[in-house]
Amino acid sequence: MEKAIDFRFNTPTETGLLLSAEVKKAKYTYLIFLRYYGCTSCQVDLMDLSAAYDKFVEKDAQIFVVLQSKPEILAQGIETQGIPFKLISDPEQKLYPLYDVQAVDGYEAMQAGITPEAGQKFAAKMERGAAAGLSHGEYEGNEYQLPGYFLIDADMNLLKSHRAKNMADMPVGAEYLELL
Repeated sequence: MEKAIDFRFNTPTETGLLLSAEVKKAKYTYLIFLRYYGCTSCQVDLMDLSAAYDKFVEKDAQIFVVLQSKPEILAQGIETQGIPFKLISDPEQKLYPLYDVQAVDGYEAMQAGITPEAGQKFAAKMERGAAAGLSHGEYEGNEYQLPGYFLIDADMNLLKSHRAKNMADMPVGAEYLELL
């Protein structure tokens, strides 16, 4: 079985954490790559994952989200949204190539191949964000970064991986539970 790539990372409150040590704390770990905290779509993802987090814990799963944001901006987000899981600060965008999570060349490429169903799901996601009063914040990273996720077990085995082909090509919130 393919192994997940190990790396050291920082959160807003901790430095030098080792992924292989952290994944041992649960049966399953989701490593989710998003853009940056100011991205409204990313804020909605964080909101949805936070709302479902107790169900992840019930399944002995934890969540780590990689963002191209500075630790101090992530700290504000954690406080504002009450995010219960680890946010990994990667403002230099070093972890994205490590896991081959690609960016595209422009907004049109971010939308390429979105099916009507995926487009409706993405629109509903953005409506949830608007209803929650979320708005775009500081531009910190690569605006054309695509997301991705990796499901890892406690032995660093890579159980599932997905690199988005467009901005709507990802599960939302509790849909990740169905993939466990």
